[in-house]
Amino acid sequence: MATNSRPAGVTFVAVLAWLSALLQILLSILILTGVLSVASVSIPSTWFALLVGLVTLLVSFGLFGGRNIARVIVTVSLALSIVGAVLQAIVHQNANVLVGSLITALLALAGIVMLYTARANSFFS
Repeated sequence: MATNSRPAGVTFVAVLAWLSALLQILLSILILTGVLSVASVSIPSTWFALLVGLVTLLVSFGLFGGRNIARVIVTVSLALSIVGAVLQAIVHQNANVLVGSLITALLALAGIVMLYTARANSFFS
């Protein structure tokens, strides 16, 4: 549990996770209630997205509170984002996809770095 003040980088990553979770939950609810109709999205995948959004929301609160398990979960998620971005770039071989993949990978890497600075390590210890 955190005993030090939360570093700005950790707060930034936690806020992004919180916002992402809220958007995912909101969009899932809008799709499930029929307010938003998306032809290529299935109901089971929407329920899965809602579950992921709820877990992400809980993890974001863990980051705010200095829970190391939350940091580990976010690190794995960001690492998987980097892998996904690289695979997208390889599979599609398109300049636009390459740029998007590069931005995704760099942002994910920045998030990981912010969670493992000296101050962040102290915060999560």
